[in-house]
Amino acid sequence: MQCDPIRQKIRDRLRENDLTMRAAAAALGRNPSYMHQFLERGSPRALGYRDSEKLAAMLGCDPDELRHPVAPRRKPYPRKPRAAAPQVPGAPLAAVSEVAVQAAAGGGALNDEATTEAARWYLPEAMLRHEGGAEPANLRILRARGDSMEPAVHDGDRLLVDIARKTPATGEMAVLWDGGGLVVKRVEVLPDTDPPRLRLISANPAYEPYTCLAGEAHMVGTVLWTVRRV
Repeated sequence: MQCDPIRQKIRDRLRENDLTMRAAAAALGRNPSYMHQFLERGSPRALGYRDSEKLAAMLGCDPDELRHPVAPRRKPYPRKPRAAAPQVPGAPLAAVSEVAVQAAAGGGALNDEATTEAARWYLPEAMLRHEGGAEPANLRILRARGDSMEPAVHDGDRLLVDIARKTPATGEMAVLWDGGGLVVKRVEVLPDTDPPRLRLISANPAYEPYTCLAGEAHMVGTVLWTVRRV
């Protein structure tokens, strides 16, 4: 991947401390290939707060030195022609955009500047309104990345996200910007915290829960359903 100063700084720090990528991954509680994938393949695009804090403690530096101010840009999906909505007698369909995130959604918004439409889905309008309790215009589809939410969400699953629901609620699955990148987590609103804090929980037991300031975990939206190829 192209030169990334944050990734290069981590490589240099690992060499200075005589540490391998595998050793760093183990110290983070990740699988052995995690740091290699992050440094050489660009996945994930940015370290989360929990990982950057642990890595900084191991390397003897400030966590902010290891954090991207915004997530590195990913090569855009090729644009596809927009297909006309299929005609199904008696079953009105609503168009929902599947979007690829090109830049940091740090403000908690999937706007035109931060996304590219990768595809367009046509879903039963009655299902969206009555079962999901959502306005079709407020829905977006995102592709899940990584294994932190397995078995609930697999890498490559599509997430139907209501971007109008931006208030964190305990027990819900949400898409958030946690300061390091977009993440999908179960949310727990911690009581009696000032300033307010959230506990972000992965379904995969290999990933420990972590907390962050509610003001830093910008809500992108609430996940209504997942779509998986079987």
